[in-house]
Amino acid sequence: MVLTIHVDPFTINCRKVVAGLDMMGTDYKVEKLSYFTDLKKPEFLKINPMGTIPAATDGGLTITESNAILMYAADLSGEKGAVAYPKDLKIRANVNRWLLWESCSWFPTCYNFLVQHAFVPKPDAAIIEAETVKFHKMAAILDQQLGKTKFLVGDNPTIADIAVMAPIHVHPMMNLPYEKYKNLQRWIADIEAIPAWKKSGEVVTATFNAIQEGQYVRSELNYTKDKGDQLTEIYFYEDEHATNVNPPGDDPKEVAIHDGWSRKDEFSEDVHGFSFHEFKSTYPQDAWADDARVQKQFYPEVVEFLKKTIGAKRVLVFDHTIRTKANEAKKLTDEKATSQRAPVRLVHCDYTAESGPLRVKQLLPDEADTLLASRVAFINVWKPLAKVEELPLTMCDVTSSPPEDFFKLFLRYRDRTGENYLMRYSDAHKWYYFPNMTPDQCILLKTYESDETKARFVGHTAFADPTSKPDAPTRESIEIRTIAFF
Repeated sequence: MVLTIHVDPFTINCRKVVAGLDMMGTDYKVEKLSYFTDLKKPEFLKINPMGTIPAATDGGLTITESNAILMYAADLSGEKGAVAYPKDLKIRANVNRWLLWESCSWFPTCYNFLVQHAFVPKPDAAIIEAETVKFHKMAAILDQQLGKTKFLVGDNPTIADIAVMAPIHVHPMMNLPYEKYKNLQRWIADIEAIPAWKKSGEVVTATFNAIQEGQYVRSELNYTKDKGDQLTEIYFYEDEHATNVNPPGDDPKEVAIHDGWSRKDEFSEDVHGFSFHEFKSTYPQDAWADDARVQKQFYPEVVEFLKKTIGAKRVLVFDHTIRTKANEAKKLTDEKATSQRAPVRLVHCDYTAESGPLRVKQLLPDEADTLLASRVAFINVWKPLAKVEELPLTMCDVTSSPPEDFFKLFLRYRDRTGENYLMRYSDAHKWYYFPNMTPDQCILLKTYESDETKARFVGHTAFADPTSKPDAPTRESIEIRTIAFF
């Protein structure tokens, strides 16, 4: 059997294992996982009930701690393994000492530096101050040892060196106070010159380059496979034809979803397909279930807001939907109270190049020809009804999603057939969201645009935010569908 490692190579302990195995020439294969989305899946929990990575399997054996994996792999790896984890009992005991020191003392402090300086928007000065004291104590121990030997246990690198290097593997962005520890700095340079260590850093560099563009999470979005002549359909009523259709959302992909707050004033519905705005409403928060009242009192607020915000001469509000996770059990074929739906976890856009103008003709038959002779845009106003702490909305920047990435979804109603766009996956797509939005804010989504020089169709979807707390309140939002005439 070949040793199989289950890893997300971006993480500290997974990089440790990958670099260590490559340094020893271990024969292994990789099962790549996402730290953000895969660790709680039943198939992985069968391997490691703790839901942590890395893990390794070899036949019926499962190993779930990074240093234990290195120790086991060394004994599988012949001569190079014996150099990295010497068989002499006294030398091996010294290696083991550093492995335990790394996991119990060194890792926790270094990890706090990483989190505070690379991941949180505003570092916590109290945490940094406390960890700095610990860091100096441990860095002095390392520096003293490395003044005696080139590596931690002699003249050759061992798995102890790989293990101790791992928690500071992105030291340039951790702001570690190690300037006075010259032996430690020399050792870091020596480790970084090891080919296996360099190789393991490629995925880390790529990931942190993305982070430097803005904070992000990784999550699975439901794209759809384009099956050519086989139509993709959804039926909104009970019908015999609904039993043999090609359903959407059959191509889930894990993507990076960037925090848009730092760029909230840059986004434009005419360029990126979406924009962020403050929108304080006078509508009572306890009356959203009253459709008639929403139409009478809230619709006019939306009309005036859009006229002022996007410069439309006229705005028609023609529909709205209350989105809440509590409606997940509701069937699509339930034709009652259609204003109440669950968040849609499908990458889509609400209209197509054909269905946009058709909807204008359906809603305003006497005026349609005149209105369509000028610029027309469909704008969805997406607004939280409470702070959004789960299933937020994410949008695909239109500058990263050309028209050929879209294809049609047919929506079968009793009285008509509508069209949405679905999206086929592309690794060029750039996704954004605004975590923890509040009821005084909104997002404008461009779902159709007649002017081909502007953003025309924005892909969007709800998604499972891996940073959401398990007990996060159910998402509640309203989606107002409008047509803006210019």
